[in-house]
Amino acid sequence: MKEDILEQFDNNKHLYDSICENIEKLLTVLLRDAKIPIHQITNRTKSKDSLIKKIDIKSSKYSNIAEITDIAGVRIITYLESDVDRVAKIVENEFMIDTENSVDKRNLNVDQFGYKSLHYVVEFSKERLKLSENKKFNNIKVEIQIRSILQHAWAEIEHDLGYKGEISIPADFKRAFNRISALLESADIEFDRLKREIHQYEINIEKLIEEKPNDIKLNQVSLSSFVKTNKTMSRAREIIGKNYKCTFIENNNLIMELEKFEYFNISTIAELENIVNANANNYLSFVDIFTKKVDEVENYEAGEDDVLNSSLPIYYFQHYLASKKENIDYLNDYFEYGKMNIGGVLEAQDYIDIYKISIKKI
Repeated sequence: MKEDILEQFDNNKHLYDSICENIEKLLTVLLRDAKIPIHQITNRTKSKDSLIKKIDIKSSKYSNIAEITDIAGVRIITYLESDVDRVAKIVENEFMIDTENSVDKRNLNVDQFGYKSLHYVVEFSKERLKLSENKKFNNIKVEIQIRSILQHAWAEIEHDLGYKGEISIPADFKRAFNRISALLESADIEFDRLKREIHQYEINIEKLIEEKPNDIKLNQVSLSSFVKTNKTMSRAREIIGKNYKCTFIENNNLIMELEKFEYFNISTIAELENIVNANANNYLSFVDIFTKKVDEVENYEAGEDDVLNSSLPIYYFQHYLASKKENIDYLNDYFEYGKMNIGGVLEAQDYIDIYKISIKKI
């Protein structure tokens, strides 16, 4: 029996390898389209040595290779535990689930701590098997494991330490394992709570900025909202899009811009709003001249399909503030502070000249 199973494995290993890769690629696309952030997605075919060990341990259980449902495997590691269920819904919608062999190992007893992971055994749906490239995968099952990054960390450390269950180690060590597992489980819960609170903050920030701008500190969420909603920033985006012939993609990574606002001693939304409003006309003229100059110097050929960050107006506003000093040493310090290579586009004097021209045009 064992020899028959191993022969079947050798004859079909290429199919297991292929279906693993196909399902990983399919899930990568599905998760991206669903906008579910994933730490990692991997696939593997069980090695022959691992298969032999499995058969030896459970020699009476398997009569043919189809009964071994974890030979092909895909593992999805999410950032948060709440995303495990979101991924699970996609798996349930896109594949036929073998419920008998699938198991939710997250359902521990109230007094238990330890390995937590959701394991599905799946096959391609009838619709997907109709595709010519998938017909060869008929009746081939794949195990899909889904767990959070902290659950994965526990599983990897548990495996490395050789912990195989409650009776494998003395009670003192078991209590230590339970304490660590409980800490990781608590961390998972807290990260999910933080995500919900940050999301609620993002929802409320526009109203908070309107009502109490003096109370809102500059951070990624508040600055991102300001860039999206401020009329001067919107107008600057129109000018940049026209001169560069580009479109914009939303960008919420504003760490560099936040750090540079410290250089200008701007720390709240109210301070930023006031200085933008006071300089709106000059700044918009500066953006127009600056982007045309960059286009001229670099022969910038963006084209309609090119995409730039939607936060570019605030980045250029900082250039404007630095240029307003009309001091080459100050500008060089500014670019050094922001760790930018000024020589790649224009020189410090060019920025000052552009500023002076922008004032005259008003």
